[in-house]
Amino acid sequence: MNSDTSQTVFMRPRLPPGTRLNGIYEIDYPIGLGGMGEIYKGHLIETGDSVAIKMMLPEMSLNEAAFTLFRKEASALHHIQHDAVVRYYVFTIEPVLRQPYLAMEFVDGKTLTDILDEGPLSFEAVWALLHRLASGLQAAHQHGIVHRDISPDNIILPNNDVTGAKIIDFGIARTTQHGTVIGSGFAGKFNYVSPEQLGLFGGDVTAKSDIYSLGLVMAQAITGKALDMGGSQLEIIEKRRTVPGLAAIDMRLRPLLQQMLQPDPAQRPHSMAAVAEWSPRSTPNERPGRAVAEIGAAAERAGPRRYGRTARHWRLVASGLLSIALICGCGAAFYFYAKRTAGSPTPPRATADNSHPAPEKIEPKALAPPLGASVAAKIRSYIQQYDGGNCFFVAPVAISERAAAIEGFGSSTEPFHLFDAAFQRQIGFEANIGVRQVTEQQCPAVAFLARLRAENEHAPHLDIDQDDLRNGSVLNGMVDRYGERQVALLLVSDTGTVQNVTNLLKPGMDSKTFNIGIKRAEGITGRQPQLLIAVASASPIGALQPGEPTKSDQFFGRVLSDAGNLGIPLSAVARYFILEK
Repeated sequence: MNSDTSQTVFMRPRLPPGTRLNGIYEIDYPIGLGGMGEIYKGHLIETGDSVAIKMMLPEMSLNEAAFTLFRKEASALHHIQHDAVVRYYVFTIEPVLRQPYLAMEFVDGKTLTDILDEGPLSFEAVWALLHRLASGLQAAHQHGIVHRDISPDNIILPNNDVTGAKIIDFGIARTTQHGTVIGSGFAGKFNYVSPEQLGLFGGDVTAKSDIYSLGLVMAQAITGKALDMGGSQLEIIEKRRTVPGLAAIDMRLRPLLQQMLQPDPAQRPHSMAAVAEWSPRSTPNERPGRAVAEIGAAAERAGPRRYGRTARHWRLVASGLLSIALICGCGAAFYFYAKRTAGSPTPPRATADNSHPAPEKIEPKALAPPLGASVAAKIRSYIQQYDGGNCFFVAPVAISERAAAIEGFGSSTEPFHLFDAAFQRQIGFEANIGVRQVTEQQCPAVAFLARLRAENEHAPHLDIDQDDLRNGSVLNGMVDRYGERQVALLLVSDTGTVQNVTNLLKPGMDSKTFNIGIKRAEGITGRQPQLLIAVASASPIGALQPGEPTKSDQFFGRVLSDAGNLGIPLSAVARYFILEK
């Protein structure tokens, strides 16, 4: 492998070897760099024990959404106590550098990807690995944490032992998700994405999404080759409407994978515990020790490789989820991604009006970013000027020179796929787009947000405590950062009815809190999207005063008309949640 010197040049590390963090840890060398942060190999000063240290880039640590999502990874790891999951040590802020970092277990081993490059595993090895991983993921699911990025790259085998496999990279972990992730939110790893992560079957990502992804990983482990689940956007989706071909799978494992890879989540095993407990008709007659020896032999042929220095993917990801809205007030995702291959380091891949007719295929339009502006400014300018047609709204959440997390609202995902392709052509890499799908009746609210996107930076801050409510529950939250401006709070139901709930805002020192009883309209069943919108204005506007519920097209049309006639600028921010039965 290349020397540390060449790697150091590539990594552009901010922290040289010997840098101390909180007087507890000391940096040894960099092992990963991405658009959002850096990973270092370090050690505990007192004992010399190795640790992996994930530190945010300075420009990203000032971004509240980025900081909150970084902190959430620490929270996810903190709550999972299982030997198959990488251990969390501490999340804190270095007082001198004033940078947040996460210290965790440094796993010395090879990725499952590296192992499978040498060929498939035996049935015994796969069986031991499946039980290990399913048990670890069950521990995460019991805490409401869905990994959402199960792949061979995120499975490490310390000492090349399948019975000691570790699941890493909980940066993408979410307690729940309502929406479709478009773009490099999966960084070329579409082979392992579940149908619901692409918006199918309601787009609700649950523990069963991990079951699907684990099924794809196990299929690759037993055959030595990933099932063909990639291709164009259309092909990727179509391949997830049916169970992939399993003719090459060992007959003893095929029935279980047939269940795990059902397109409809409801048809999959009910839990990872059920996966771990499943038994084939003919159980393995060899102990895992033989499988371990076999993997060890393959590893020797591949040559030594340390996880910390050659991990294919270290990412800090978030996919636009309203489940963390109370913490970060955003619903999009951002990436920490680094990729290396043995022998030579490789840099990260570069890869409205108010009417609301049914979505149609449109030609995306956007002005070229101004020359001379910083890369981040160009990206923001591109997003702000992009015209995706009716019922389409996108807004930046976290932007760096090599990564862009974007939140979108719309009644169809097709315009966002077009935006994703256009963004990549213009900017040079894929954006990570979290799409909140709304009903046609809510489209005027989306068009309203799009009309005000030029004022997005001046929008107030809106938090809610849940993104999944049962009928009759109470939604709690807070509005702040509105300064001296007037604030109106609007609830837009799935039927397109706007209810002004500004009178429920309770004033405080620097913020307003609220508690809203949420009840669905009569005759509406199933899980339905709801929008909560905070609108700030320099002066009172008649159309934003509390009144009777109004249809969204009439309501938002009057707001824009009144504000225009009075010359009062508006800014707005929206939060999205699902109302259950």
